[in-house]
Amino acid sequence: MAMLQTITKVGPLLDLFSIERPEWGVSEAAEALGMPRSSAHALLTSLVETGLLVNVGRGRYRLGWRIVELYETMRAGSDLRTYAAPVLAALSEQTGETINLGVLERGQVLYIDKVASRHQVSVTGLRVGSRLEAHCCGLGKALLAFATPAQLDAALGGTLRRYTENTITNRRALEAQLLEVRRTGIAHENGEVVRDVACVAAPVKDSFGVVVAAVSLSGPLYRIGPKREELGRAVRTATEEIGRRLAAADAAPHAVPFDDPSRLSAD
Repeated sequence: MAMLQTITKVGPLLDLFSIERPEWGVSEAAEALGMPRSSAHALLTSLVETGLLVNVGRGRYRLGWRIVELYETMRAGSDLRTYAAPVLAALSEQTGETINLGVLERGQVLYIDKVASRHQVSVTGLRVGSRLEAHCCGLGKALLAFATPAQLDAALGGTLRRYTENTITNRRALEAQLLEVRRTGIAHENGEVVRDVACVAAPVKDSFGVVVAAVSLSGPLYRIGPKREELGRAVRTATEEIGRRLAAADAAPHAVPFDDPSRLSAD
């Protein structure tokens, strides 16, 4: 039981480390997690021993290089980014806008890949590895529209944060919008995270028809707005292509990814 309690505390502790705040002290972590300082110190020390954290001196900690190793191992075993990458690049080339790939993870959108816009005036968006509440972004809506009740509760169970005057913070109103996303297969975001930034998104389904990710296209509202329907169709076409590639990979387990130079014969 004690071991289980310790394991359940590892996730919240690692969640403290972010791009905005990459370094934490023992007392700060203990206060943030609502645990005794001695317990926080023991947990931090254990994670240093596993390589997940590193002690940088003065009782302060950062993420360790073991995180990178685990990330690369995860990438090697995951087809999603591999098969999606050329499709994302093609969609960005076709539209000129910023393209994001995300998954629903613990009630939030986790950004796992990105292709930047080639327009002079563009939307930078979040970095790969960043998280965002699902209720307010196109990726989140595309994912939540096909989520399980448990996933919906994880994402929408608490107070929905308001980013701008356009953010939908009423769960019932948001669920009504999700029904429309489910019907059309396209989600829209209109200045709900950043004012004057718009987004269209669509879900990616695997060979079993299960939504495993979503793709979004984002840019300035003045540029996206007039072409909303056209861009929505382009995004949906892209996600359908990613789904086909995933299905083809499942049908041929030993096949190499599309557009993979290593598939070429050495003869």
